[in-house]
Amino acid sequence: MISGSANRAGFLPAPIMGMCLALCLAMCAPSASAAASSPDPFAPSSTGLRQIAEIMGRLSKTMGDIPPNIDRIALSQIKVDPKEFSPGISRYIQAQIEEVFRKEGRKTVVTSPELRTFRVVATDSTFKFSNTLPSMEDLWKLGDKLRVDGYIEGSCSKSADNDVILNLKVFRHRTGEIVWSNSFVAGPNEKKPDIWNLDWSASANVTRFPIQEGIVPSAVASDSLGRPKLDTLSNLALTMYGIEGTVSEAVTPDKFLLFSVSLGYGFANGTGGPDSLAVNFNIQMVNFGIEMLGIFFRKSNPDLGYWLGTYVGYKEFVPFNNRGHLSTLTVGYKSRVSRHFTLGGGILFMPLNNKLKGLGADEENRFLTLEPVAYELTYLHYTF
Repeated sequence: MISGSANRAGFLPAPIMGMCLALCLAMCAPSASAAASSPDPFAPSSTGLRQIAEIMGRLSKTMGDIPPNIDRIALSQIKVDPKEFSPGISRYIQAQIEEVFRKEGRKTVVTSPELRTFRVVATDSTFKFSNTLPSMEDLWKLGDKLRVDGYIEGSCSKSADNDVILNLKVFRHRTGEIVWSNSFVAGPNEKKPDIWNLDWSASANVTRFPIQEGIVPSAVASDSLGRPKLDTLSNLALTMYGIEGTVSEAVTPDKFLLFSVSLGYGFANGTGGPDSLAVNFNIQMVNFGIEMLGIFFRKSNPDLGYWLGTYVGYKEFVPFNNRGHLSTLTVGYKSRVSRHFTLGGGILFMPLNNKLKGLGADEENRFLTLEPVAYELTYLHYTF
């Protein structure tokens, strides 16, 4: 009896272990499912949709290279291998290209019943795409009818590694002259995908800080102990020449609002004082700031420049070998006169921190109180 009871007790852990194993599998299953349902959003997809989205972002950045006199445009054809893309994906590619030229390139995209770029000819087992305009002569006649300046033509294919390759060109409808062409690749074999849509700029500027009051040692007068006598002057100013690097990103889809972050270095020297001053106001500064730019009176293609924009921002100046820093609020105007160059100017307000005290044996007695308003001019701003 005792032996039988012991044997029965020995079989009890088996079902309990089975239940525990089933419970562990049930708990682990949601984790595996969750991992499978959250792929890398930037990883290539077998359908090519992620690669196409990446390519369209790069295509939008090249719209400024198209000549401005090519304003009215039509899509002639996009050659696609039906073994690589389904009819739905092929039409999606066409729609995305038209949207980029219309929105980002600010082109007038026209169509016509004669331009059925993706017509599907199907049989029981296969299908293919054909264009209803087989000759250039038909395109020329249709171009005159639609009053277009050029046609878009290209091809889209996929490699064995799921790289999507898009080749595009724009040509004049009468002469066949190619005025723009480009190729784009997105997929596992590209070097680096474009995750951030950023603009990088470098600029040179000059900033003038009027001085409300300056207490500085004199070179020609001294006190009874032989120390330089302190002069109080109000006709001084600091003129700073600086360079800056800027990173900008569009806040709105239409690029009417831009947000920027800047970092720079400047060298300021004093002006307006008498020759008897013992201290030359040579102050080195680093600055960093943020800025929001709103664009007005924009040209049809913003990559070719816009007429005028106004900005507001905050900028902090930190001088070397000085006690104190300058906190400024900036307001001004900028004009992008070409695709790469921008001019600008504005006012800096210093409602709080506007005092600098020198450090070191030569300038420890120098004390500057700056005017609450300063002025800046950006005479060279280059966007890469």
